[in-house]
Amino acid sequence: MSFNDYGERVRNNARRGIEMNKKEGNKCATPVGKARAQQLAQGQNISLDTLKRMHSYLSRAEHDYDPNDSTACGTISYLLWGGKAGLAYTRRKLKELGELEFVRQVQEELAERGPKGGIRKSPKAPKSDTPNPNPKRGGKGDASSERTAEVPKKVAETLQKKSDEFNERYKDKLGYGVTVGKLKAVYKRGVGAYQSSHSPVVKSQQQWGLARVNAFLYLVKNGRPQNKKYVQDNDLLPAKHPKSSKE
Repeated sequence: MSFNDYGERVRNNARRGIEMNKKEGNKCATPVGKARAQQLAQGQNISLDTLKRMHSYLSRAEHDYDPNDSTACGTISYLLWGGKAGLAYTRRKLKELGELEFVRQVQEELAERGPKGGIRKSPKAPKSDTPNPNPKRGGKGDASSERTAEVPKKVAETLQKKSDEFNERYKDKLGYGVTVGKLKAVYKRGVGAYQSSHSPVVKSQQQWGLARVNAFLYLVKNGRPQNKKYVQDNDLLPAKHPKSSKE
């Protein structure tokens, strides 16, 4: 099953994004985003899986788009994926196909990002005083280190994507990045925190664990946590990080 009825507005947005990115030295977006833009600009067929990924990205990154800032990577990346016309198209198409439930599930798993591409503060972030490094659920192995934590396959894929995207954006600038092993350990600690104490608005241990991962990524990127009481995962920070507890 494939589709190419996304229309000229989507194609034009992708073309605009390509041209804008060229002016910025092609520094914006991941290789996947750049490839997606070429696909859309040329009017090629897209698969159902691609349709879902487009909707997922365009939904969560909508706040990155600023029509008045043609140099911002958030704006350029958004256009590369089809822009607001792409969001409207994918939403309509997925509704026709009865696939919106899948999209909601994927969106819950992905980090929210702020206007400049950073991790957005989440009202669902876990409390800082509930570390529980050895949760009963959430995968085999304990959460004491990045070498011992194991998580379900689907979660591992999400965390790998988060790690890859973060390192592509920030590793060269910071001088350090994050490994998927670190994110697995943080996730499992979040699952443990959920089992001990959590907000009633949070519906699953997975959501809680991923919220903690988002808080960790914010800490790595900014050199400080959003909540100054959040220190439980400092042992997992890169050695050169200013908050690292490593000697």
